[in-house]
Amino acid sequence: MILAARKVASRAIVALMAVGLAGCATGLPTVGPADIPRLQGEVASSPTNTDLQVELGMAQFSASDFDAARSTLRGAIEGGNESGAAYLYLGMVEEELQDWAAARDAYTTYLEIGASASARSEVRSRLTLIGRNLLRAQAQQALAQEAEITSTESITPQSVAVLPMAFNSDDPELEPLVFALSDMMVTDFKVSNALTVLERAQIQTLLDEMALTTAGYAEAGTGARAGRLLRAEHVVQGVLTPLGGGDLQTDTDVLNVVRTASAGQVSESAALERVFDMEKQIVIRTIREVLGIELTPAEEQAILDNRMTNVLAFLAHGRGLRELDRGNYAAAQTEFELALQLEGGSYAATEVAMAETAALVAASSSGTTELGSLAGTTGETGVGLLGPPPANTTSDLSEMGIPPGDPDGAPGQSTRSAINTLRNISEGVDPNPTAATLDLGSARLGQDQTTQQSGDTVRDPVQEGSNDPGVVASPTAQIRIVIQRPGGAP
Repeated sequence: MILAARKVASRAIVALMAVGLAGCATGLPTVGPADIPRLQGEVASSPTNTDLQVELGMAQFSASDFDAARSTLRGAIEGGNESGAAYLYLGMVEEELQDWAAARDAYTTYLEIGASASARSEVRSRLTLIGRNLLRAQAQQALAQEAEITSTESITPQSVAVLPMAFNSDDPELEPLVFALSDMMVTDFKVSNALTVLERAQIQTLLDEMALTTAGYAEAGTGARAGRLLRAEHVVQGVLTPLGGGDLQTDTDVLNVVRTASAGQVSESAALERVFDMEKQIVIRTIREVLGIELTPAEEQAILDNRMTNVLAFLAHGRGLRELDRGNYAAAQTEFELALQLEGGSYAATEVAMAETAALVAASSSGTTELGSLAGTTGETGVGLLGPPPANTTSDLSEMGIPPGDPDGAPGQSTRSAINTLRNISEGVDPNPTAATLDLGSARLGQDQTTQQSGDTVRDPVQEGSNDPGVVASPTAQIRIVIQRPGGAP
């Protein structure tokens, strides 16, 4: 039984590696503008060869002919090409053309199929930057169509947008509170399952495009206009006023966007060291007294628990948000680090903001050209990885009950199923392997299941079971399969 399992697993690994290496065993092909005429001729001669189309798209990208590259790469994908190279370069092209939604979609697909762990990490960072650019594009579009937004039919019921409070003081030390308080209020309003709460970044991006200063946040006209553009039913506006002696006062007004009238007002005051208690009362009273929504005991407790213990840390958190909104990512990162240090523990909102800022710092330091170079040198399997296996490989797969690849050469569910079957066989043979033995590249095993080794490169396989007819042994590497015996001894 053990010998049979060993033979089946060995043949499965051999067969699947043959599938993976049938098309390409190296990194991305090196192509440039000089290769475009040759590749155009080859594509014309083989119009169904989507691998050639991807290479042509890559060459067109290197020549900065982004429109042509987009058309070529989209055509390859529509023709059935699902290689990591196709989606990676399509994302890079869409980013250069500032089609942020299309870039997001292409990069998201690459995260599922890409082979290079380093390139996937860089793509995640770029997605954060693209998300910010997408918010800005949406805000610009909303402003451009503002005259057409007169109907309230598109308003989202029970939705709330929290604008930053206006700061009624010249004290620069306390001014960051308006950013920190609005951020905490957004989190607290989200606790109620009855409300749809808009993200702070979306609101701030719109306000930036409206060219508002903090002084204009509390104006009734600002709230009504922003609410319509955001399609929010209610907008929470307010003013933070230092009273001297360390005391603060907040006056908030909840605007009903549909009626263009105030739905209610809430005022609270407290000493600076009790700023969190003041904020909690504003949120709880607004939900209950103004919006008419009852909180469950668990929801109310969750709101009360969401706080920092150190006011100086809260101020640093606010400064970080301010710098983040201004695009000063390195400065924001410094402030978030200081906030956590002063807090002496964890605070979820700061940790999330710091992770976002770190991604923005990384993405801002490089461009699409660097991403392409990174993918080409860290093992991103090139085009053709999921092409049809040779006939003898297909036969071996069929004998083991693994369906062969699609006959037309397009990567499909059958190939992915075969790869998943191999993984299951391997795990069944050696449920606790002591060393990595196989890297399947962009075989849709999930973004973090690809084994990373030697700079993310994919290793050349060597086949066990060299006595098996139809299996050609290779002397350059080894695959070790451990059979676990009863009692734990191999």
